[in-house]
Amino acid sequence: MPRADTLAAVAMSELAAAGSGLMFGVPGETNLVMIEKGAEVGIRFVLTHGETAACIAAGVYGGLTGAPGVAAVTRGPGVASAANGMAQATLDRFPLILLADAISAADRGRIAHQRFDQRQMMAPVTKWTGVLGYENPAEVIRRAARLAVSSPSGAVHLDFDPTAPGGRPPLPPHPAALDPDALERAGDLVAASRRPVFLIGAGAVPWAGAVRSLVEGLDIPALVTYQAKGVIPDTSPCFGGLFTNSASEQALVDEADLIVAVELDPVEPLARPWPYRAPVLALNTRPLTDSYYPVEVEVTGLIDAALAGLRGSFQATWPAGAGPQAHARVREELYVEGPGFSPFDLVEAVAEAGPDDPVVTVDAGAHFLVIMPNWEVRRPLDLFISNGLATMGYALPAAIGAALARPDRPVLCMVGDGGLGMTLAELETAARLGLDITVVVFNDGTLSLIDIKRGSQPQESVNAVNYGPIDFAGAARALGMEGHLARGPDEVRRVLAAGRGPRLIDARIDPGAYVHVIRTARG
Repeated sequence: MPRADTLAAVAMSELAAAGSGLMFGVPGETNLVMIEKGAEVGIRFVLTHGETAACIAAGVYGGLTGAPGVAAVTRGPGVASAANGMAQATLDRFPLILLADAISAADRGRIAHQRFDQRQMMAPVTKWTGVLGYENPAEVIRRAARLAVSSPSGAVHLDFDPTAPGGRPPLPPHPAALDPDALERAGDLVAASRRPVFLIGAGAVPWAGAVRSLVEGLDIPALVTYQAKGVIPDTSPCFGGLFTNSASEQALVDEADLIVAVELDPVEPLARPWPYRAPVLALNTRPLTDSYYPVEVEVTGLIDAALAGLRGSFQATWPAGAGPQAHARVREELYVEGPGFSPFDLVEAVAEAGPDDPVVTVDAGAHFLVIMPNWEVRRPLDLFISNGLATMGYALPAAIGAALARPDRPVLCMVGDGGLGMTLAELETAARLGLDITVVVFNDGTLSLIDIKRGSQPQESVNAVNYGPIDFAGAARALGMEGHLARGPDEVRRVLAAGRGPRLIDARIDPGAYVHVIRTARG
């Protein structure tokens, strides 16, 4: 039975071999040995203020590096606090391994303090949960790393317990070979169509080159989900905008006589009925397991091979520029003149004067409905947003992970006051690490998306959505970061022109435009 330091040394050595260069977290008593052994093999520890923030930062870091992100937390409250970050990684498809302290099997019969079944808690929000123990620890880590990065990527949880035998994570299956019969049926569907449209999901990111080559080579409109933004660049002559299964994109998709869904993960669109009558051809690396949208034919296997096999069957007759024209109409319909400093004004100012070629992170809230259709993205993984889980408190930890994975590029974090309030202390993390992050706060003092969704329900006696005034610029300065107040777009431009991060712009916007935006986008 190995000692804790021996087991930690094995785990860190295997994680380093898997390409993991950072470990995020909040240490407890026992996992300090993991941090120490990680440093010996070149895995740097990044101290965060919260466990969920550690998991989000680690998942984004993993998504950008292609290796599993790693987080380490203490037992009991540390694991409980990590749960939302683990759910985010799993539902947003980011590779993450959580190493958690645990009450050892040898002590479980006598210790009740901080004791609960951590694996049972983590089971619903992970791809697998188990124990890193004395049996085959190197193999356990290797399997956990492969499982975390395999499609669809997600979180794996391991309790660290040198007194337990441990368990072996399952190995992901190899992608299936293309079924010739399915490919033939798919070819018949494609050949019969004249106005196919592509709906592209986050799982298509590894196949972006092949997808873009086919779409642009055949001049077929393509829409992307939030997390697939950049697979088809916004500047592409075939870019048809965003697909969320909402009102905005319905006009274009309604014109199609065939929907080609490329790695369109049912976790991504809005939870509403599928409105389209056109048959769906699904191209996926793994078979679909949910019935969110009806599938006429599904082809599973390597996406580039499937596209190559179907390329000669397309006979599209869309008018030139159908995609960009539809996207332009959506943007025009969304836009409304605000009564004051509107979110549109803020997005425009940041796009014009912000840092060149940034990695962008966006939080949940009404502001993202303005940002996402109006922010130009040219490459995959240049914009990060929580979509499968759609959690607030995402953008700042994600920005920290992105800045550490892409130290040569600036990072732009766009967040609402509600989301930043959940992760405010992580401003100190960004400042302490000296990261080139510009945080832009859409500060209207309200949970605007929820406020508008509640409609005209009388709630005068209950304040459910409004905060008191918060000086985020002052808070940023108190946490070691530059803080600037902006009450108009010109002030935003001046701050952006003055230097680089770490810095924060507290933009005091008027939320009046959100009512129109939400009604138009969501119907």
